[in-house]
Amino acid sequence: TGTAAPTEASADVALGDLPGLALALAALVGGAITVEDPESNVLAYSPTADTADPLRRLTILGRRVPSWRVTELAESGFLTTLWASGDVVHRPADARFPERLAVAVRAGDEILGSLWAAADGEPLPSGARDALRQAAVIAVPHLLHHRLRSRSAASRRRYAVRALFEERPPDVSAAAAVLGVEAGQACTVLTAGAAAVIAPDVLNRAFHLASLRVAAHHTPAFAHRDGDRLDVLVAGTGAGDGVDRLARDLAAVLRGAGVRPLVAVGPAVGGLGDAAASRAGAAQVLRVLRERGGPETAGAEDVRFAMDALRVTDAVAEHVPSAADAVAALLEHDERHGTDLPRTVAAHLVFFGDAAATARYVGVHTNTLRYRLRRAGELCGIDLTDPDVRLLVELGLRRAGLIPLP
Repeated sequence: TGTAAPTEASADVALGDLPGLALALAALVGGAITVEDPESNVLAYSPTADTADPLRRLTILGRRVPSWRVTELAESGFLTTLWASGDVVHRPADARFPERLAVAVRAGDEILGSLWAAADGEPLPSGARDALRQAAVIAVPHLLHHRLRSRSAASRRRYAVRALFEERPPDVSAAAAVLGVEAGQACTVLTAGAAAVIAPDVLNRAFHLASLRVAAHHTPAFAHRDGDRLDVLVAGTGAGDGVDRLARDLAAVLRGAGVRPLVAVGPAVGGLGDAAASRAGAAQVLRVLRERGGPETAGAEDVRFAMDALRVTDAVAEHVPSAADAVAALLEHDERHGTDLPRTVAAHLVFFGDAAATARYVGVHTNTLRYRLRRAGELCGIDLTDPDVRLLVELGLRRAGLIPLP
């Protein structure tokens, strides 16, 4: 194949000498090598011939993959495949650029970066794919060394984002300095999560891949894990300035990782000091999407009526103990006897008392439906023909998450 043996390619490279590593790996693979971190920043590259394609030259000069190229790779699913795969990924040649081979460099489950091989004056040799697999193994200690040296900066960024979200009041100036953005820049928070309960290991992997996508976004963006959701602070943006596209990208990454995604877009706010308010707005949208269904990605305007209904339910819940007691009695009876009374009553209210529609939804005969509704009234001491009672019971069922219908 014309490539060097792995030991020959790496024996004389000092730990952490990434330019030397790129040069050695280029000899191993038989093409031009670029070493990148997970955020698509160029860490090192091998010298390139005068015939190098424009994209490689742009990437080297900017020390980063151009933002438009990152967007192309993300929207095509290439980045998701690269980070999720344990093997070399091929990007075919197109009308603009020659082919690329890429492979993620991993230490266990942690992604340290990636290696990219491009033709450099002549086509990649037939053994380039196998050689790049070997190169990924060789690169692990070098990128681990780099990661350890740069981890403190990443930790400071995480603490800065957490402070903006959680401290009252946050030290905005200090956080802005750490994040490298202006304190008065507009910002927006996206909150991503799963539409249903999912295995922790699957969610962890999905959020890790989503965090990599966030880091590769051309606008400064910072991911913050909070339990079963991933908050993303996008700085220096107004409404529509790439935020919606990032929301769609995150949904695509999560979906590709086996998660049914929901991504909520908080309101744009006038500075980092109001990031917590945008985050709270995104959390409300995510709650609506989880409890009531909806599109994969949405902002407050997309679900404003559902949000208003949720606010009303929350506001009056503590003032309507009769509704809470009635619903609690239904839920307790259903848990003991499996009678499906709460869902039956919820469907009855949602379908405005239409017996045929309610019976079809519940899957019973109309006579059985009437018996269930009568039994529910007896158990709770309520009269579902009374409009006041129906209103209070609906509030209780909404509070319990049974309306809208699951």
